[in-house]
Amino acid sequence: MEYKLTDQLTLLGGARYTESKNRYSSCMRGDEGMQATFGFFSNLLGGTTNGPVTSQSCLNLDATTFQMIQTPFHDHLNEHNVSWRGGINYKPTKDILLYALVSRGYKSGSFPTVPASTTGQFSPVTQESVTAYEAGFKITALDRKLQINAAGFHYDYRNKQVRGIILDPIFNQLEKLVNIPKSRINGAELELILTPVHGLTLHGGATYIDSKVQRFSGINNNRITEDYAGSALPFSPKWYLVGDVNYEFALSDSLHAFLGANALYNSKANSTLISGADSLPELSQIKAFTTLDLRAGVKSADDRWTFSVWGRNVTNSYYWSNQFVTQDVVVRYAAKPVTYGATLKFNFR
Repeated sequence: MEYKLTDQLTLLGGARYTESKNRYSSCMRGDEGMQATFGFFSNLLGGTTNGPVTSQSCLNLDATTFQMIQTPFHDHLNEHNVSWRGGINYKPTKDILLYALVSRGYKSGSFPTVPASTTGQFSPVTQESVTAYEAGFKITALDRKLQINAAGFHYDYRNKQVRGIILDPIFNQLEKLVNIPKSRINGAELELILTPVHGLTLHGGATYIDSKVQRFSGINNNRITEDYAGSALPFSPKWYLVGDVNYEFALSDSLHAFLGANALYNSKANSTLISGADSLPELSQIKAFTTLDLRAGVKSADDRWTFSVWGRNVTNSYYWSNQFVTQDVVVRYAAKPVTYGATLKFNFR
């Protein structure tokens, strides 16, 4: 809701209560070879002999006794929270907005969907919370030809959900979602939109992020418990830069044409948590990359339809969007190479 104190000053606020109830059931089955393998490990680790395993039996091992649980594993997760938001807007002139916001939000907990060997892998992650502080301004200048938006922010996380490592008695090192008790992100962003002449729009943006784990102990890729305090959060590059130029001009009273280009730079980032004791940390890093997209097309003057031809990643930059290590395998998800295409859009408003 909003409450206007004066013509220049407005207060913002809101709250929401959420309650979630999750019921979970999991059972892993396999062929005769898998049944024999899990039966062998159960007998070896548990020290007693299991009964016969049928094709309909579950192959989950108890995380403590390693006895085979031949029925589905059941669990539940009940959570509730109150998210809220408050802020203030101040407009000293019609072209300047100053604002400050503080809010708290939640991401619900969940159970994993994995072919687990022991019931320990079925443990859920609990809900994460973030208290966000943001202050910034929006300025319109040069007779509305220039728009400047800037903000600084601080995100304070509790129990943030990230991909971590657990030790498994059969498969040794496995990944699952884990909770980080305390972490934070500091950052700033700047956006400029300039229209120097009719039809030409220049857009540039920059985001800086400094993320840090403040408290968390977990398993590293050497299968050793390690203090991850000081590590950057996964998928949080320090720099994200974007630039776009678009020029639109009239071919006739009813037909317009346009040309455009978009460039993006993403600095290097971790794909998982990295500690100082990790061997080969580069196997958990996503390298910096730059892409360039081009476009051209025609459209109706009333925006009812648009036809465009485009090229994405026209420099054919090779990079990957994710990378992780599982067992003795390094997995990389390569991004799309240079791609060309055409798009026809209709607006049925």
